[in-house]
Amino acid sequence: MRLVLWIALRHLWRGRNRYARLINWMTLTGLGAGVLVLTVVVSVMNGFDAELRSRILGTVPHALLPHSEGMGAEAVEQLAGVVAAYPFFEASGMVVGAGGVAPVTVYGIDAADAPQLTTIDANMLGRRLGEAVAAPTGLVMGRPLARRLGLLEGDALRLALPLAEGGTVQPRFKALRLAGLFEIGAEFDYGLVIVSRAGFDGAELDRLGADRVRVVLDDPLSAGDFARMAAEAGGRAGVAAGIETWMQSYGELFLAVRIEKALMFLILLLIVAVAGFNIVSSQTMVIDSKRADIAVLRSLGATGTLVQRVFLVQGVMVATLGIASGLMLGVAAASRIGPIFAGLEAWLGLALLEGSYFETVPSRVLPADLVLIGGLSWLLCLLSAWIPARRAAQQNPVEGLHS
Repeated sequence: MRLVLWIALRHLWRGRNRYARLINWMTLTGLGAGVLVLTVVVSVMNGFDAELRSRILGTVPHALLPHSEGMGAEAVEQLAGVVAAYPFFEASGMVVGAGGVAPVTVYGIDAADAPQLTTIDANMLGRRLGEAVAAPTGLVMGRPLARRLGLLEGDALRLALPLAEGGTVQPRFKALRLAGLFEIGAEFDYGLVIVSRAGFDGAELDRLGADRVRVVLDDPLSAGDFARMAAEAGGRAGVAAGIETWMQSYGELFLAVRIEKALMFLILLLIVAVAGFNIVSSQTMVIDSKRADIAVLRSLGATGTLVQRVFLVQGVMVATLGIASGLMLGVAAASRIGPIFAGLEAWLGLALLEGSYFETVPSRVLPADLVLIGGLSWLLCLLSAWIPARRAAQQNPVEGLHS
């Protein structure tokens, strides 16, 4: 093996064919650039996916179960994978403020359970969520929605809710006060309000028809398994038909993100493949320039397998250096993508993230993605190196000696 490495290194870096060496360097550079771009793009998409999951899954219910005998909040908390379960209602309504009317989704919680809305509680402006909904007349909304309605903290407002009465649905107005504001950088800033369940009596909750048990899971991605488990546990209580999970509302969004990531991965992998296939041309030129040397080696007793290994090692060395440098530079760039993107915006004089929910470009480097990128790239380059190496091993030494 040492002989193979020595010959491969000598042919690769000290060969007389300067054009072939140039192609090797271009191949190495192209591989590095392709792997770098692929690493950065995949990491940025991971970052956006993680941000969406954090903002959405920290706000919406992981699962909702109807209240029923034997399946209250205390019983649900005993199920596997449940972090917390508490009374909660969700309804559609209208907020009437000084500057207009806006349709909203209404969350009703008890003040003691407010910390379970982790994303909203962490992004409150001023007092915490539990303090804001401690009073029965307290209401919390997103700052962008309050700005649209011309409301300031402490202002009076009205909330219209549809209540079932006598076979019909009638709007019921409740006089409330804006007790707190939040801003999480998502669509909830414009269409979600939180009120205290203490402001509604039992009859009103029954007429709303939306008073249920909200479930927080340790792994929100297991919501489907939890729904099946809860349906089995509450079969006699009749809760199976009323179980809802976040996947029913937002599952398609995250599926679209995964599909987009997979397509971008495949498209950028083609760039790596094109750079890798340059190994075929560079190695072919080296082999053509070394026909006489190959013939001498064969006449001295070298086997076709040894010749094949020499040129295979050459291609693999170029591929390994290119891929390794691309991964290292890609990880470094992905880790600093925020400042890099900010500098690019300043240089171009553009605000590329303006109008979005993101102030900076998120990034998340996953070791599994690095292994996949490096592994697939290396396999493509190995195939590219094997084709000319096999051709070199099959050359007739007699023809080489006469060339």
